[in-house]
Amino acid sequence: DRLTMTVHCQIGDNMYTPARIEDFNPLANSISPAPSLFPVKLRPPGNLQLVSKTENTYNLTWSLNISSHYLHGYREYQVQYRTTSQSWEEARNFIIEQDQMWVVFESLSPDLKYEAAVRARPSASGICKGVWSNWSETILWRTHADRKDQS
Repeated sequence: DRLTMTVHCQIGDNMYTPARIEDFNPLANSISPAPSLFPVKLRPPGNLQLVSKTENTYNLTWSLNISSHYLHGYREYQVQYRTTSQSWEEARNFIIEQDQMWVVFESLSPDLKYEAAVRARPSASGICKGVWSNWSETILWRTHADRKDQS
């Protein structure tokens, strides 16, 4: 997509246009020789949902409410999770390098509260450079009690 970008300024009654860019291509500019000038930053993932698949397996899913169709298949995600007794500095982090909006947690400790968050960015193999989005809202859940302890 190409567009015209114009900056209008008004000082008192005087209106002027200090900058105008014709035929601006946002994705081409994000891979320019100075990509830090135009990095793409996605909105944080949303709609985090957790489904308990088995006694100690949980499937976390999310979605991107707004994202360019040009990035479909070219996004990656970072997931962090922790027990609520841990700080975020102690949280486990991992990157999902394919454009997959789900992850399975296995072997979590029983009967503990966990919290998870996700962020996204355009993948390095894609058509543009990007930075991590802000973290999503967190999702909170409690793992099932260990059945061996219930006699």
